Amino acid sequence: MSVKALKAEGWALEQPEVLRLMEKLRNSGTPLGEYVDGRFYYGIKTGLNEAFVIDGETRERLITEDPKSTELIKPWLRGKDIKRWKAEWAGLYLITIPSSVNREWSWSEEKTEHKALTVFRDSYPAIADHLIQWKDKLKARDDQGKFWWELRSCAYYKEFEQPKIVYPNITRTNVFTFDTSGWFTNQKCFIIPTNDQYLLAILNSKVASEWFAATLPLLRGGFYEPSAVFMKDFPVPSVADTQKTPIVNLVQQILADPDSPDVPRLEAEINRLVYDLYDLTPEEIRIVEGNHHV
Repeated sequence: MSVKALKAEGWALEQPEVLRLMEKLRNSGTPLGEYVDGRFYYGIKTGLNEAFVIDGETRERLITEDPKSTELIKPWLRGKDIKRWKAEWAGLYLITIPSSVNREWSWSEEKTEHKALTVFRDSYPAIADHLIQWKDKLKARDDQGKFWWELRSCAYYKEFEQPKIVYPNITRTNVFTFDTSGWFTNQKCFIIPTNDQYLLAILNSKVASEWFAATLPLLRGGFYEPSAVFMKDFPVPSVADTQKTPIVNLVQQILADPDSPDVPRLEAEINRLVYDLYDLTPEEIRIVEGNHHV
């Protein structure tokens, strides 16, 4: 494929050998969008973080005042907290009250706001008293649920509590981590609901880093935005489980201790196996290794 043709498809203008490599990769696997059935999701936009996002001290106070508060308080992850293979959690939490459009609450069918608020306060008194401090601002939000104390309508709230791959929406290179702790994330993150640690390895590989640099639009400051419209075309090698197993074993070693000094060695082994999956030649490996995007 010519440079002109690749450029017309939105690919970055690169050296011919890089373009040939990108074309080979594109024909070497299943597009990510197809691989994950289109399940790329943005994090949650609260419309008023100062009301819904709380620290550990506030969490403890709300639970002390009303133990039922724990039902609505979930760990909160921001895009800037995400690193490769891990998250540096800042100890923040989200008061999680999905819209009555998405979940049936005890107040959902009330006809008036006054009656619904009364039921809400009876159900979760500490949370209600906390949010009432911001009532006027919460009512003024564009992003809200059926009632002003609810989050905006979102069809995939439950996906946040499932195993998932998490990555930032703005990044200098490919940075993906894996969550089984039920993190809810802000709108500076994307999530892919999956338990597939083989996929995590592919996304964190040097091949994926080269794909980022060659295909994603470069933003000011040397950042990329790996949104679904670009990520959906990333090729994931379709291989037998026997080929996935050694890669997954390496991933699990990294996830068990992502700060270990052994991580670079484990990553190098993952990259070697990934090169084989894409059937890269020594010259193509030199291209990937030489660009140092990771």
